Amino acid sequence: MDDKKRGLDDLLSDLGIGENETAPEVVLKEEEAAPIVTPTTPAQDPKTALEHFMVGLLLRLDPAYSVDIVQEGELFRVEILGGDSGRVIGREGKTLQSLEFIANVAMAKQFGSTYRVVLDAAGYRRRNEERIRRMASDAVLQVEVSGQPIELPPMRPSERRLIHVMLKQHPKVTTTSVGEGEERHVIVMPRDANQPPVSEEDDAGE
Repeated sequence: MDDKKRGLDDLLSDLGIGENETAPEVVLKEEEAAPIVTPTTPAQDPKTALEHFMVGLLLRLDPAYSVDIVQEGELFRVEILGGDSGRVIGREGKTLQSLEFIANVAMAKQFGSTYRVVLDAAGYRRRNEERIRRMASDAVLQVEVSGQPIELPPMRPSERRLIHVMLKQHPKVTTTSVGEGEERHVIVMPRDANQPPVSEEDDAGE
C-alpha cells in the first residue's frame, strides 16, 4: 500500500472515520473533543486559526499540500492546492467530506457554532454542485411536462439540501426527501395550486 495513502487512512482512523464512512453533517457538541493537529491560541482570528489548523492537518499527509482560504461572512471556503488532489477527494468525495468534518469540529471547539467551513480540491465540490443543479433542473422540466413526481437517486444530506434550497421558491414544483440512510433521496413533485412557495425563513426540507 502506498505510504501516503496509508498515512491518510491512519489519520482518519485515529479520528474515528473509516474510508467508506460518511462523516456527519453537523458536529457541534460542547463536550466533544476536537481533533487538534496544530494548536492555536485564543488570540488568533478565525481565518488565521483555520489556516494554521488546515496546514498542520495536511502536513501530516503530504507537505506538498497548501490551502487558499476565502471568507464570506461566517463561511470559510477552503481550496486544497498541490499534492495529489484525488487522494484528498477520495472515492465519491468521502475523504474530502471527512476532512471538512474535522475542520468544522476544530473551529466549533475554538469559536462555537458561528463559523462553517467548506472544503474543495481541484474544483470537485463546484463540479458536483453543478451536476446536482442540472439534475434538479432536468427533473423540474420532466415534472412540468408530465405532471408526475420524479424520484432522484440517493444523495448525501448536503446534496439533498442543495436541491431543496434551489427549488423552495419554485412556483410549479416542490420537493421532499424519503427513505432511510444511504437510500434517502429527493422527490420533485408538482406544487399544489393552493400551496404557495415557502419563504426564505422556512425549513428547506431537510
